[in-house]
Amino acid sequence: MRNISANAILNLKEQPQTLYIHGSIMTYRNDDTIRLIKAELPGINSTILVLDLKVIEGNGPMKGTPKPFNYELSDETAKNYSQVTLRYSNDASININVEIFG
Repeated sequence: MRNISANAILNLKEQPQTLYIHGSIMTYRNDDTIRLIKAELPGINSTILVLDLKVIEGNGPMKGTPKPFNYELSDETAKNYSQVTLRYSNDASININVEIFG
């Protein structure tokens, strides 16, 4: 289990309208890196964006370090999402409600 914090904001005033997801996750090593990618299998609910957050472990000394992450979606589907699910391990995820600006 990791400490994770995230927000999702849909900006309707921008052209194109953009969904921003950002946050941070606690990693075990200072040289760990983060990748955030859209899931290949989106799930059964089309209003939930599913993202896979991968922590690539480094070789440095053990030291808890928060690492930032972000994801932007600016296509036509951005305004269709009301929630975001971040899967950060095989058995753990976090659900975030999308805040609407505009």
